[in-house]
Amino acid sequence: MLLTAKLFTELPDSCPTPDAFDVAPDGSLTLSCPNYADKTKPGVLMRISKDGTVTKLVETPVLAASGMSKPMGIAYDDEGVLYVCDNQTNKGRILRMTFNGNKLMSTEIVAYGFYSINGIRYHKGHVYITQTNLPKLKTDKVVGAVYRFKTTDRDIKVNNDTKDTNLIYTSTTQNTNRQVGLDGLVFNKKGDLFVGNLGDATIYKLTLNADGKVENESVYVKLPINSAPDGINIDAKGNLYVAGFSQNQIFKIDTNQKVKLLAQYPDNNGADGGLDQPADVIVYNGKLIISNFDLMVAKGMKNSKHGKPYTISFIDLKE
Repeated sequence: MLLTAKLFTELPDSCPTPDAFDVAPDGSLTLSCPNYADKTKPGVLMRISKDGTVTKLVETPVLAASGMSKPMGIAYDDEGVLYVCDNQTNKGRILRMTFNGNKLMSTEIVAYGFYSINGIRYHKGHVYITQTNLPKLKTDKVVGAVYRFKTTDRDIKVNNDTKDTNLIYTSTTQNTNRQVGLDGLVFNKKGDLFVGNLGDATIYKLTLNADGKVENESVYVKLPINSAPDGINIDAKGNLYVAGFSQNQIFKIDTNQKVKLLAQYPDNNGADGGLDQPADVIVYNGKLIISNFDLMVAKGMKNSKHGKPYTISFIDLKE
């Protein structure tokens, strides 16, 4: 039996394309809004309280060369510093944003020059980042990547190829119908890294050594090929939750690697909380909170158009 997604909150006009979540030091949610749907609107970070009240946290600092910012994956470290994937085609950056309460005090650049920077996680003094494509490799098929940086790193220029010393993992997408690479990622308590190949609908389990190098790679699960797994999150018991971007789906993967489809929706506008191109998920106060990207229209995708309302959904995990 499929679960019903409900409306957690409606977003203001300043966030027409919500993307990624993390839990802020004060217990609220931080949400990134790259706002690809409306280029007149700046990239922003929103604050969502436990009861769903939405306020603007800050506009993400713009890249001088483009005059824009496009915040996607976000992650807080143990000190409450926020790391942001600013996706600017071949000028992408990792921003390190330090706050005092809700006031932005400083922004530094950890690394720059990314072609398609997307997801990010913090783990033991490092940030791990996915790139959906390394085009400089000039292969017939898309190669996605995982990078690792120290939180103390600053102004590292990446080449988007195998010369990058911070590159720890690559994955070639075999599905010719959806040539998109690595996207969502999450750590479990043991320090295993789960990363999803969106095009191949495959979740990999990576075992890392003390230096952050990949010691072992295995296929954890394969999801339906057209699901397009995007954001991945994990609960206290080690169950994974995955946003099925293409088909308006949410999957649960238990620790025995059993896949369960939790929810699935036809094309809709998300007004009553229906899944409307879910991009990211986060386990939060007994709920699975879901961002509805509601933008991309392509062959094999449920979404047919972008439009209001701009919404965040939830599924009650206690049901």
